Amino acid sequence: MGLRDIKQRIKSTKSTQQITRAMNLVASSKLQKIKGRVISARPFLCEIRRVLSNIILQTEELHNAYMEARAVENSLVIVIAGDRGLCGAYNSNVLKEAVKVIESRENVKVIVLGGKTMKFFSDKNYDIIKFVTGISDKPFYEDATEISDIALKMFAAGEVDEVVVVYTKFESMLSYKVTVETMLPVDTASFIFEDDEEKDYKDIMDFEPKAEIVLNHLLPKYVNVLLFDTMLEAAACELASRTASMDSATKNADERIEEMTLSYNRARQSVITKEIIEVVAGANALN
Repeated sequence: MGLRDIKQRIKSTKSTQQITRAMNLVASSKLQKIKGRVISARPFLCEIRRVLSNIILQTEELHNAYMEARAVENSLVIVIAGDRGLCGAYNSNVLKEAVKVIESRENVKVIVLGGKTMKFFSDKNYDIIKFVTGISDKPFYEDATEISDIALKMFAAGEVDEVVVVYTKFESMLSYKVTVETMLPVDTASFIFEDDEEKDYKDIMDFEPKAEIVLNHLLPKYVNVLLFDTMLEAAACELASRTASMDSATKNADERIEEMTLSYNRARQSVITKEIIEVVAGANALN
């Protein structure tokens, strides 16, 4: 490889490095914002669960369509992945798990979130009822409500017997967990807190209107918030994966530039040495 080729490759790699460094900074900035939203959303979800826990503990019989567990013949699977790539194995890990979940069930309908997810499922023979793109790294409550309302209506109408969400749970900057969570029917056992069981809420709390009416109003809101929380978690995982991937790509570019610079210097030194030898040889010939 000639000096000109090596120099061109160094220039090209430096250009790529500038892009990866910029993408790393952008993803890192977005990640800090989404982490703040994840932290802010968790207390609200926790308090809704606590209120529902209070209702469950002080009410002997509860009847609600969203709590009704039945034999699963039809399922709705909501898959949450990214709109774009360049985030390591993030998308492929989610999609592999989603395929396992879908193929382990019969009569499955699918709601797909994310451009990469849409591209992956577009040539699959699945019953896709909705594609949602453009919100994977910046979801809003209205987006979650639009999707969860579809799930709530289908479950209440008996069109599906369960609603399952496949997403990623944020653990750290370098770690996330692909999670499969049943959103409907609502598992009321998860609402019971240990300290709640030790209290007698009948003596200190009363609901107006009746507790069951409050429950019927809160459960759809809870499902909305639950899906919103999963979308925020997934967004944080996507951005963390992209940040890590772009950081790794930038470091790899550094190493490659160093290697090519060393090769360039050696080749250049070889050319200079050859020219010196030729000059000396010519001088000797004249003498």
